[in-house]
Amino acid sequence: MAAWGKAQESDGDRRGTVSPEDRVRTLTAAVVDGTTAVAGQVRGLSDDEIHRIERDQPALLADAYRCFLAVIGGGAGHFLQGSDVFYPAVIGLGESARELLAENDVPFVLAESDRVILMHQGYAFDFLHGPGPDPEVWSYCEGDGPGDVPTLSFTRFTDWLQAHVTQQTEAWARLVPWYEAEKQKKPGDRRVYFSRRHPDGSVSDEL
Repeated sequence: MAAWGKAQESDGDRRGTVSPEDRVRTLTAAVVDGTTAVAGQVRGLSDDEIHRIERDQPALLADAYRCFLAVIGGGAGHFLQGSDVFYPAVIGLGESARELLAENDVPFVLAESDRVILMHQGYAFDFLHGPGPDPEVWSYCEGDGPGDVPTLSFTRFTDWLQAHVTQQTEAWARLVPWYEAEKQKKPGDRRVYFSRRHPDGSVSDEL
């Protein structure tokens, strides 16, 4: 699911002096802001877990995405909560994305070189497209319109990551204090109910 806003490049990015891996490490560190996530909630993946993800889809793991998995692939607090992007939920996303395209008669076929990296609530997904250490990210969303096909969202995976980090940290800075205030209300007081409806129809209470 493409994040709102356009990722900004630093001077180092424009000069090509910052590697994709270094950019991933810098961006993921920004998630640990005490609200979106705290240090103890960040989990990188082991080599075995990364290999399982690698084997799940035929596409090679791009260097930037491999670094993302190693640093934060097991989750990080509220970051991207509600989407299937972390291990083990990321396993099977390629098959799920292909099924979604087929169900909607979308005239687009994911290539073996495409790797699905995120699915949101079963109706939208993002995937890496193209070669290189920091490939493009394309997106598809069910119901955007008849005949809609996946389109380019970001020219680099690290731009996709930066957009999500910016959007998520700003959103959780507003939402978490509000949610905590809601929890402190007395029984019987009107309050907002936060929940997530899962693809199997079940509902869980969560922020």
